[in-house]
Amino acid sequence: MFSSTARRLWVSGAFRSALVVGGAGTVAAVALSPSSPAHSAAAVVLDPNAAASSSYSTERTPTPALPRRSGAAPVPGEPTFTRAQVASNDGVEGRPMWVSYRGGVYDATEFRRIHPGGHIISQAAGADVSAFWDVWAHHHHSPKVGQYLKEIRIGALKEKDDEEATHDPYDSEPVRDANVQTIFMDRPYCSETPVEHLGSSYLTSPAALYVRNHAPVPDCAWEPEGESRESNIQHHEVVFEEGDAGASPTFTVADLQSRFGTVTVTSILQCAGNRAGEDIKATGNSGFTGSPLERITVGMLGNAQWTGVRLAEVLPALYPKECAAAAQHGGGEWHVVFEGADGYSGSTPLARILDPQNDCILATHMNGEPLSPDHGYPMRALLPGIAGARNVKWLQSISLSRVPVDAPWNEYYYKNRDGEQIQQLPLQSIITDTAQKEGTQLLEVRGVAYSGGSGNSIARVEVSSDDGKSWSEATIKTEEVKKDQSSKSFGWVRWTAEVPRTAQVCCRATDTEGKTQCEISPKQRGYLYNGWSKVK
Repeated sequence: MFSSTARRLWVSGAFRSALVVGGAGTVAAVALSPSSPAHSAAAVVLDPNAAASSSYSTERTPTPALPRRSGAAPVPGEPTFTRAQVASNDGVEGRPMWVSYRGGVYDATEFRRIHPGGHIISQAAGADVSAFWDVWAHHHHSPKVGQYLKEIRIGALKEKDDEEATHDPYDSEPVRDANVQTIFMDRPYCSETPVEHLGSSYLTSPAALYVRNHAPVPDCAWEPEGESRESNIQHHEVVFEEGDAGASPTFTVADLQSRFGTVTVTSILQCAGNRAGEDIKATGNSGFTGSPLERITVGMLGNAQWTGVRLAEVLPALYPKECAAAAQHGGGEWHVVFEGADGYSGSTPLARILDPQNDCILATHMNGEPLSPDHGYPMRALLPGIAGARNVKWLQSISLSRVPVDAPWNEYYYKNRDGEQIQQLPLQSIITDTAQKEGTQLLEVRGVAYSGGSGNSIARVEVSSDDGKSWSEATIKTEEVKKDQSSKSFGWVRWTAEVPRTAQVCCRATDTEGKTQCEISPKQRGYLYNGWSKVK
């Protein structure tokens, strides 16, 4: 029996709840109180010079308006329908499923079977989809949506549409610094760190770290008036859901920290679509082609120190049977489902998270500060070496499931060429800066490298100025790697090299297992590109 999670969508000025299958599992009754035995939480002192411009704004501001896409063009002689007729075709008990949009009526009965958002489309059955698309604003960007509307239009709406939204879900977004972010979309907000800032410090500042939102930033990303961000974190609650009859225990961050303590680990955070533009150039069109995200370069990436509670300790205490079975059988049959307050969800195999060497945590701090509104305050999942899409922000519930979560970001998006859900990131090196060495014909090249999901150390980085015919080994700046409670090397290393000045330079990395980047990586539907980084 599966449990249900209430996902919140802002519709016409009020949250509309939708029951969505979450996952199965049982929860043991474990009291996590301040009086429980506690681990010591080791304090990590960060170098204040390690991350440039570490502060971030907690102010709120409206987002620039996004014009709604037009509906499909009317067809001469097409039938007309009333709103009542549309509402009666709600997809229930064998009835067709119709929706309306900008004066048109659309039969989504068959389309919902292939809808990238899966069953979520049923929330709009018999209604106008505008309010939903105002939240999931990707519909106004995707080139595919217009073609789908054309194919399923069946007529016109008799009544005039009310084009004025009663509530703008993006009317209270974080204030962002355009000086340290390249913005692709405002709704939902998506950005990358400009390459000139990317490798400028060992730790990436919260203000500069890329943002990949899928919906409006939820209200929980700000502390209540009169309360500090630190104290508000302690009150934040996370539900640990169970699948059979019975209560789902809820714990505050203070409860979890008291019982399990906190650790600080260093890890990169990278969107699976990083280097999408290079992938298109090297291997041809992808799912990003035609959208604003086809312009992604190398900056949907950053490196930070994260502080939080180890999931490898929390989950066995709350799900002892499932975790014991996972340890005995390899864990492939269980998945951890993370749900965010914005309606976004993702899942990752339990076995990956249970391995203490993988440093998976429930993070509350980045570089010693509370998480910023855009990066998941007050708590997020931080899964080192795993694609950013699985590191769910604004965390409000956790559950275990026999299958991966059936959300669109698992079912349709973030999949590789074999149709498998993307989890681990690949080995990577990136050139972030080149400059001619004064008084010479040499080129100074700088960049970053990391091993991705393996957590292996980087053995060497090589730079070539003759298209890979010969290579010069770079100097890795190992002295700046932070000493914390990391079990593996999930953070990046910065490196420098000098090579003869030519029209183009490229780099490649090799890890301690001997894995080396290839010149052009295989096509993965636009994701996970890790070919040689090339700069002209």
